[in-house]
Amino acid sequence: MEKAKPILKILICDDDPAFRKLVRTYLRSSSEWGFVLLEAGRKAEIQDALDKGGIDLILMDILMPEKSGMEWLEEIVKKKIAPVVMLTGFGSEEIAVHALHKGAINYIPKDHLTGDRIVGTIKAALEAWKRKQMEAEIKKEKEFSENLIETAGVVIVGIDLDGNTLLCNTKTEEVTGYSKEELIGKNWLKLVYPDATYREEVSKVLKSCLDGAQVKAYDAVITRKDGGERILSWDTTRVKEADGETRGILCIAQDITERKQLEQELKENRDYLESLIQESPTAILSTDLSGNVVVVNKSVEKLLGCKGDALMGKPLSMVISGQGDLEIADKKDFPLDFVKEDGSKIPLNVSTSVQQFKGEQRGVIVTLKDLSELKGLFITPVSEVVVETEMKYRLEQGSIYLVEEEKSAKSFDAFVDSVKHGRPGLYISRQNPAIIREKYQLEKTPDIWLTRNKIPEENCIGPDELVKLYKTIENFVGQADDGIILFEGVEYLIIQNGFLPVLKFIQSLNDVIMVHPSRLIVVVDPLTLDGREMHILKREMKTIP
Repeated sequence: MEKAKPILKILICDDDPAFRKLVRTYLRSSSEWGFVLLEAGRKAEIQDALDKGGIDLILMDILMPEKSGMEWLEEIVKKKIAPVVMLTGFGSEEIAVHALHKGAINYIPKDHLTGDRIVGTIKAALEAWKRKQMEAEIKKEKEFSENLIETAGVVIVGIDLDGNTLLCNTKTEEVTGYSKEELIGKNWLKLVYPDATYREEVSKVLKSCLDGAQVKAYDAVITRKDGGERILSWDTTRVKEADGETRGILCIAQDITERKQLEQELKENRDYLESLIQESPTAILSTDLSGNVVVVNKSVEKLLGCKGDALMGKPLSMVISGQGDLEIADKKDFPLDFVKEDGSKIPLNVSTSVQQFKGEQRGVIVTLKDLSELKGLFITPVSEVVVETEMKYRLEQGSIYLVEEEKSAKSFDAFVDSVKHGRPGLYISRQNPAIIREKYQLEKTPDIWLTRNKIPEENCIGPDELVKLYKTIENFVGQADDGIILFEGVEYLIIQNGFLPVLKFIQSLNDVIMVHPSRLIVVVDPLTLDGREMHILKREMKTIP
């Protein structure tokens, strides 16, 4: 079966119809190609053909009406539409040469036009165009590669078989402190590895690459021009010629100095934190999600009378009396009996905190306190000087009263009314006690400042020390005869501990107050709690009349 001839789409631009017909006749006689011939003699016709595209070659007369052939040539070359062969008249060789400089592939003198010449010229023009495009593509790829190497954010170095630098990029200059002029042609190993022993070690690695080994992520310390050091992680590969002969080594490296320093700092910080945990006076341990112990500090060992190794990897439940695994939840200040190594039991105050990493639960951090040490503060009940007036508020013994107000006006009015009539009082507040003493002229009445700070000469209890606060109140009402307590700062406790722990705390206080001849006033800003929480609190307490 005869092979189909390739089809060329050729645009003939000439204002002489007879000449276009002659060209058409010559082209149709070619046995090498098939042709689709487009003819244009006017500006609009040429522009329309160019806009439609798909043209393989253009035959352009230099002397065109409306817009010269040279003007068309410049536009076609600029837009890279197709190769252009210029058609010149007698004595136009100088113009033809100028057209070649402007980008024409070739030219044909009209007075020397023959079938063989036009076909040969077209063939040569197409080959030249194809070669030109290939050269442009190769140049573009070369420029892209060189630009990629030059702008890469990694060190790129080419080394010959003798260790001399063949190429390097801007990043190499930045990292080493040497300019390209100082690196190219110089021995790379001697420049950046001045220590002979270390240089020999690196040389062995490079030699293994030449022997065919693949070197990946090899960390080596280079010495900069200024004497500083940088840690580079190298990937190396052999560079071969077309005949398979090894020419040298291409080395690509990332500067990991800061990362290594950060890793070292993280390790030191981690070691420091582990040291703090180990030496902390608070007993701290942690478990994984299965309840197995993964961290034990010295205070736990002292508290339970056993070595940490005896607990590591074991279920924590083995040292909790009658208790399974701890709940994976944030909980504060709940009692549990632990079993010491000698078999005796010790009541401990326990707090748990869920340990998370990247949004996933990893385990539970557990802090332990000996309940025998959580005795609270012992505050001696003292009465103020009694005033000779009638008592305004008649508060029942063994009762808790709730006062809903943003500012503690009514609550302090009721409290001061009681202490000024001989009842020993205690006020617990987030406010500075000195301000309260001066404002209400409370010269003897003791106080507790709800704060994490430890203020000299003040009774301070932190908002998360509910057990200590409970024991302090219990100690006071146990000693007071017909006493009264004002508790301002419930919202602060709720923020720090959550509503339910504080509700349980208040319920426990209610149990204590009911069996002692004292009263407790609790102040709450109703705007800080939702309706359900306020309703629950109201159920536990009375209202001051």
